[in-house]
Amino acid sequence: MTAQTSQPSGRFYYGWVIVLVCLVVMTLAAPLLASFSIFYVALLNDLKWSRADTALALAIFMVVTGLAGPVSGWLFDRYKPKWVMSIGTVSTAVALLWLSQIEAQWEFYLAYGVLASAGSALIHIVPLTAIVSKWFIRHRGLAIGIVTAGQGVGQVCMPILQYAIDHIGWRQTYLLIGALLLFVPTTLIVLFLERRPEDRGLTLVDERLPWHNAHPGDAIASHTRTARKREVIVVDPDWAGIDWTVAKAVQTSRFWTLTILMALFATGFMMMAVQLAAYLTDKGYSSILAASVIGLQGLINIFGRFLGGLMSDHIGREKTLTLSVASSVICLVLLYICGLLVSPFLVYVFSIFYGVGSGMTLPVLMAAAGDIFQGRNLGSIIGVLMIGGFAGGALGVWGGGYLYDVTKSYEAMFIVAGAVMIASGVLIWKARPSQVRIVRTVLVGS
Repeated sequence: MTAQTSQPSGRFYYGWVIVLVCLVVMTLAAPLLASFSIFYVALLNDLKWSRADTALALAIFMVVTGLAGPVSGWLFDRYKPKWVMSIGTVSTAVALLWLSQIEAQWEFYLAYGVLASAGSALIHIVPLTAIVSKWFIRHRGLAIGIVTAGQGVGQVCMPILQYAIDHIGWRQTYLLIGALLLFVPTTLIVLFLERRPEDRGLTLVDERLPWHNAHPGDAIASHTRTARKREVIVVDPDWAGIDWTVAKAVQTSRFWTLTILMALFATGFMMMAVQLAAYLTDKGYSSILAASVIGLQGLINIFGRFLGGLMSDHIGREKTLTLSVASSVICLVLLYICGLLVSPFLVYVFSIFYGVGSGMTLPVLMAAAGDIFQGRNLGSIIGVLMIGGFAGGALGVWGGGYLYDVTKSYEAMFIVAGAVMIASGVLIWKARPSQVRIVRTVLVGS
């Protein structure tokens, strides 16, 4: 094993500005996917489409986003992210404006499933994770956790969106989201986003928490008073020394293990997520309560993102993902009981497990991919990896609606979702990112 150590300079590390910008972008882009379950109910009531046909738009969205992921990663590895992401915000905003005018299913499929997904592929998980991973290594899990917490922040507004849908209609609500997405993130992206530390005259040597070592002298004094610092340990120098490309990565079992893992977890998660509002209203809960549960889940999800990223930096990616899967399976059991007892209290307990479990997963998986395939082509590799996640998500979106249409109940969906989530928790131990790189706290000084 080899240790990667460094002495940071006294300059503020600009990577945390990158994290803040990416957090805002993620927050404003999150409702595009997170709000589907509440728009889903409004569309079913207004346009009288079947559940499976309506959910197919989200399945198309997931497939197109997955296929666009490698292109997105390739673009971010080679061009300035501020211009690529600006194209993404404009495309997504145009799609939302179109959604406010749709009448036919084919329009829904094209506007939401194709144009919105292609645009969001340039402003969502793949590019944001790739950018943050280039700025961080010792605090990679935490940084990714903060950025992906934007999904939870965006979901907190779900009751507001439900209120808007109830009072001004789903068309005008899509219009408002589109206008907001067009102006705010585009401005921040153009003004502040940079691809890598070198673009600001920095290197990863300068990486540190924003409240640590404000001056070089303080760093030296701190090491004499305190007895801890963060170190990156390269466990497998041969693997870490490879200049990873997509072509090389796809020849490894770790790549395919991560791909299948993402696909399985996404299948189970999206089965539950898309049908959640419909399930609760079918069981006698109000639409406002269903929306508030999704909003509360988003709020708890923020904590889950932080927790997942922070824990994975300290106890490892494998253990953290296992805990995430366990929490997700518990929430499935609670949701099933909520349908039997019709208890708002249990629904909110479910929402807590749902927020924590689902929140922890994404930063762990993205950090694990960075640990295993770190390098100049990481964006492209993550883009290809995410095809599995989006394909699994698409299968879960369509499969949940199909299972209900065929069985007229949700029991089969619960069983399938739980099984594939458990399988995903097993696979992280086969990928074993901790056998490539780990971050640990070491004792120094006295």
